[in-house]
Amino acid sequence: MELPFTGFELTFIIVAFIVFSLFSLASVCFQSHAAQRSSRIKQLRKKKKKRPASLVC
Repeated sequence: MELPFTGFELTFIIVAFIVFSLFSLASVCFQSHAAQRSSRIKQLRKKKKKRPASLVC
């Protein structure tokens, strides 16, 4: 029984899978980081709205 791919083709497939996996993992990490940051910005905006207005002379 012969293998369906040569060594070069298998190497290419494995490298492509690893690169795709790394990009997918990076995408998930950056999206969760961005979501945390945007929720933090929303919290800060709410705090600014709750402050009493100061008098400007």
